[in-house]
Amino acid sequence: MNRRLLLGLIFLISININAAQHTPNIVVSIKPIHSIVSTLMNGVSKPQLLLKSNESAHTFHIKPSQLNLLSNADLLITIGDNFESGLSKVLRNIDENVRLNLSEIKELQIYDFRDHNEIGHDEHDEHDEHDEHDEHYKDLHLWLDIDNVQIIANKISQRLIEIDPSNKEKYNTNYLELESKLSQLKEKIQFQLKPIKLIPFAVFSDTLQYFEKSFDLKNPVVITPYHGARLSINRVIKSKNKIKNLEIRCLIYGPENTPKQINVLAEGLDIKVHSIDILGVKLDSGSEQYFDLMKEISNQLVACLE
Repeated sequence: MNRRLLLGLIFLISININAAQHTPNIVVSIKPIHSIVSTLMNGVSKPQLLLKSNESAHTFHIKPSQLNLLSNADLLITIGDNFESGLSKVLRNIDENVRLNLSEIKELQIYDFRDHNEIGHDEHDEHDEHDEHDEHYKDLHLWLDIDNVQIIANKISQRLIEIDPSNKEKYNTNYLELESKLSQLKEKIQFQLKPIKLIPFAVFSDTLQYFEKSFDLKNPVVITPYHGARLSINRVIKSKNKIKNLEIRCLIYGPENTPKQINVLAEGLDIKVHSIDILGVKLDSGSEQYFDLMKEISNQLVACLE
C-alpha cells in the first residue's frame, strides 16, 4: 500500500514538473527575422519582437518593458552589434550564451557597402564617412538574400532544439516546411523580375545590395552609401549627371528619406520614384511578414522599372 502511495506521489510530482516547464522565451530584434522564428516555433510558442515601432535599429532607445523582455530571454536573436547599434550598451550586458548574432554565422554571404568612390564623393565627404563609420563597412541587410535566410533558419532551428529538446520533432518539421516555402518564394520572385533584370536604376541609400545580387539585377547608381549619409551638393550633381547619362528612369528610396531630399534628386529628371521599406515595418508581424516583405520589394521594383 505504501509503495502504491509512493508511486502515485512520484507520478503527480512528475506531472507538476512537466506542467511547470515553460516553453522557450525567444526575443528577436527586427520583424523579418522575427517572422522566420515565428514559423520555426509554430505549434510550440510565439517569439517576442523587440523593435515594434518604425524607429531605426541604429538609433533605438530601449524602454523599461523591453529591458524586461531581454532579462527573461532564453535566446536573443540580433543581426549584430554594428546593426542594432542603438542597443549596443544594453546588449553588452547580455550573457553571450543567450545571444545569437546572425552576422557571425560563417556560412552567410556578407557584403561590404559598395561605396564611397562609386559616384565620386569629394574628400570632405570621404573624411566624414570614415570618421563616423569605420566600423560599419559591412552591409548587414543580409535578410534580403533568401539563401542567407535559409542558412539563418537552419542555425536558429538548431539553437531552438538545444534550448527545448522536447520539441525537436516539431522544430525539424517546421524547418523543412520553411525551407520549401523559401525556395518557392525565390523562384516566384526570379520569374517576376526576369523582364527587368537588365534595366538600370538608382537607390538613395545602399540598402538593396543583397536583394539585387541574389536576383542578378543590374548594379544601381548609389546616391549615398548608408542610412543618414549627408546629401551634399557634390553628391546631388554627380548622381544626377550619372542618372542622365545612363538614362535611368527609376529611383528607389526608403521611409527614412524626406520628400525634400527626393525632390532635390528628381527635379529636372524624367524619373519615377518608389519607396521600399526593407524592414516591412507597416506589415503585420508574424510568420507571413518576411514573405510579404520580399514580395513587396519585388512588386515595387517592377512597378518602378517597367
